[in-house]
Amino acid sequence: MKNPVKCIIFDCDGTLVDSEIITNQIIAEMAQELGVEMTGEEASAIFGGKTLDGVIYKMKEMSGKDVPDDWLPKLVQRVNDSWESKLKPVEGVKEMLENIKIPICVASNGEPTHIRHALRLTKLYNFFNENIFTASEVKLPKPAPDLFLYVAKKMGFKPEDCVVIEDSVTGVTAAVRAKIKAYGIGNNLFSSKELQKAGAIPFLYMRDLPKLLGL
Repeated sequence: MKNPVKCIIFDCDGTLVDSEIITNQIIAEMAQELGVEMTGEEASAIFGGKTLDGVIYKMKEMSGKDVPDDWLPKLVQRVNDSWESKLKPVEGVKEMLENIKIPICVASNGEPTHIRHALRLTKLYNFFNENIFTASEVKLPKPAPDLFLYVAKKMGFKPEDCVVIEDSVTGVTAAVRAKIKAYGIGNNLFSSKELQKAGAIPFLYMRDLPKLLGL
């Protein structure tokens, strides 16, 4: 008999909140300031699941020059402004969270204040309260396993008692490396096929998750 799931670890951007398309469109627009031409879709493929440090590193590589000091603060401000009017929860997330009775938490590569702000804007924060963890708390971000292993320990569970819910290949790879079963929600960022190839069990709708997990 398989172990029952005791704790669910959720990614945030693209998994709980529908932020990836908004954010990556702004990254694509601001890349032009650095002489880099890309569409929002291309930005999603390149930066999906990455940290802000990862964005800066890649922009430096793609432009062949240093990124100005004010570029990142401007990016963060534009994303925040856009979120205020456009950010929504991923379809079915609120109803799904209302139906889950086991411990849940968030583990994200995003900036701590950014993640909390996104969850408050979408009225999801109270489902998690202080069980919100980010890559700033560990040595290496996803795709390294560090964050998921750290979060499982902080929540008081063994990795094999947890599952990870992700929307990016970066996140699924981290879960696989942490030896935590991963479920991948297919969306505009990565297809179900790509998530499955990375090692996730793919699904399409958040409302199906409790049944999928046997909860």
